[in-house]
Amino acid sequence: MTPNQFRIQLQNRFGNWFPVVPEAYKNILESILTYSNIQRLRIISWLLILINLTLISIQLAYIGKIDQPRILEIAPYIMTLRIVLLVSSAAFLFITRLPFPDAIKRSHHFYESGYIILNLISYAILYSLIHSVGPGIASSYLMAVLVSATFLYLKWSKSILIYGFSWIVFSVMVWRFQPDWILAFSAIINGSVVTILALVMSQIIYVNRVKEFLNLQTIELQKEELAASNDLLEKLSYLDALTNIPNRRFLDEFLHREWRLAFREHGLQLSLIMVDIDQFKQLNDTFGHQNGDDILVNIATTLSRTVKRPGDLFARYGGEEFAAILPKTDLIGARRIAEQMLQAVERLDINHPFSSNGRLTISIGLACIQPNDKELPETLIEAADKALYQAKKAGGNRVCCG
Repeated sequence: MTPNQFRIQLQNRFGNWFPVVPEAYKNILESILTYSNIQRLRIISWLLILINLTLISIQLAYIGKIDQPRILEIAPYIMTLRIVLLVSSAAFLFITRLPFPDAIKRSHHFYESGYIILNLISYAILYSLIHSVGPGIASSYLMAVLVSATFLYLKWSKSILIYGFSWIVFSVMVWRFQPDWILAFSAIINGSVVTILALVMSQIIYVNRVKEFLNLQTIELQKEELAASNDLLEKLSYLDALTNIPNRRFLDEFLHREWRLAFREHGLQLSLIMVDIDQFKQLNDTFGHQNGDDILVNIATTLSRTVKRPGDLFARYGGEEFAAILPKTDLIGARRIAEQMLQAVERLDINHPFSSNGRLTISIGLACIQPNDKELPETLIEAADKALYQAKKAGGNRVCCG
């Protein structure tokens, strides 16, 4: 059985105990949990420094008043262990100053695990030394194991490594320093129970944190998908479904925005080109709506290419009518674009039996205005529309200015 098959089998049987984290989230989750562990270990480090300074001071103050040989024998070892804990805590605080989870590096994972193991081993040895003096007067190792299991997020493999290795050191040290095998065996049993309890507690806390992380990621993903959907809907609401160019709604909003901008800038001109396909209704009724739709798409694509500036807009106005808004463009510039539109449609060479020349043509009306506070944007539309009417009345296939 491969590791992946084993992991899948565990997930199927014990899904609540072994949550599967998607590959895309593994590094993020590991960094977040390591960062959280380091921040919590830093708090514990300050407490350990305070506690060990106090205990070292007490030991120095009262060591001369103790006359029990066994206590005097182990006192130097206890002092050494407390100094080790003191120095390691200070060193850990110095090398793990992290402003945010993104600052986590590979070395920090080593610092985290190494500091936990060092403390548990130190307290295992300390427990065995004190326990050798008399049973029931030492619980430092048991407390250290339970504290780390309660406050830290350790995945199953890391928990087994840390607590398993610490338990082995604990058992060996107790058996080594406790002369009474019954007391030693009892201490080992107690340590074993606490270690198993720590493994269970650690996994429960880790799983709950993983589930919380995955739930938050799901919520964020749903928010992103909803935002993307809303953006798409908004874009679709501004696009003409047939020609896939901006629709009348977008054109109206664009015209009002450019009107206000030109008014604020003072002296800027705004031009509008209105386009209508000549005798389109007869063509549509004769050859069918599908043929008419194809022509509309072809015309929209062709004319949109003549409106080249990024700040300009070409849109479907409605039916067979199109419009182009040209900011910062005078009447001469707008007429130049209109003439290009006429030529572009002529080059398409689309058959039209109801046209005077047998080919599809367009009529164009254009208007130019300098926006002011006495008129509305609709004034420009009305002027271009009147010019378009004149072009069609004159026979089409021409440009008229309003």
